[in-house]
Amino acid sequence: MSANVSPAWPAAEAWPAPPPWPAPRRRTVSPTGRVVALFFAVVFLLPGLGGVAGGGILLWAHWFDRSDGFVVSPHDDFGSEGYALVSDRIDLAAGPDWLPVSGAVGTARLEVAGTGGDEVFVGIAPAADARAYLDGVQRTVVDGLGFDAPATDSDQLPGGEPSGPPADQDFWIAQASGHGTQEVVWEPVGGDWMFVVMNADGSAQVDVEARIGAEFPSIGWIAWVALVIGSALTYVGARLLSRGFRRDWDPSVQYRQPRGDWSPRQTSVHAGPASSEGPGER
Repeated sequence: MSANVSPAWPAAEAWPAPPPWPAPRRRTVSPTGRVVALFFAVVFLLPGLGGVAGGGILLWAHWFDRSDGFVVSPHDDFGSEGYALVSDRIDLAAGPDWLPVSGAVGTARLEVAGTGGDEVFVGIAPAADARAYLDGVQRTVVDGLGFDAPATDSDQLPGGEPSGPPADQDFWIAQASGHGTQEVVWEPVGGDWMFVVMNADGSAQVDVEARIGAEFPSIGWIAWVALVIGSALTYVGARLLSRGFRRDWDPSVQYRQPRGDWSPRQTSVHAGPASSEGPGER
């Protein structure tokens, strides 16, 4: 049975000393750098958060807030002591060739229901023709078509009665009149337009409940573009914000060079398990 022989092991002094650890670079931020970082953080964060919020609202409207395929405003009550309710001028300027007005807005729809018992009239016309018909007529201008604040005294325009019932005019692009809910569907094109709501007989005191909507076929990809750009700007702004508030860091406080004896240690050699002898091997 042979004994296990350990090879010669160098003394601890024979082992080379460990190389020095490279100290990490000291990290400091100048006061000017902090101010610049915080300034640009605000510059990026404001539009970034606005893009994220706007994109989220548009996606919600695109996926959940539709009625028969239309993105609609809430139902709201509108009234005028005069003879007409008119929208502010709708300026549909011609867009680029790759995104015409019809592609951006799609079909528009205005729903109006009389609340005073009279037959109502709703129509859309070129703004110039509608203004000519209503020139000198007492009326109320509704800003935002239900998306803005309610009409105030400054929105009441003084005047007299119209020259005739609205349905007798021949400049309407689309019109509807009668009892109950009246609906006007219109394919928008470039130009200046105006919605007009009146009593069908042209009488005073117009009271209706109305809402407006549009298909907005492009709202989905516009929402995703806003979300992607907003998220990117928010990320950059957050990084700049963290840099502006970052503390100076001295690595010597946490890092130390190794000390003591770093030479390897020889482990004891254990003999293998004892061999067993069979019955016929003695």
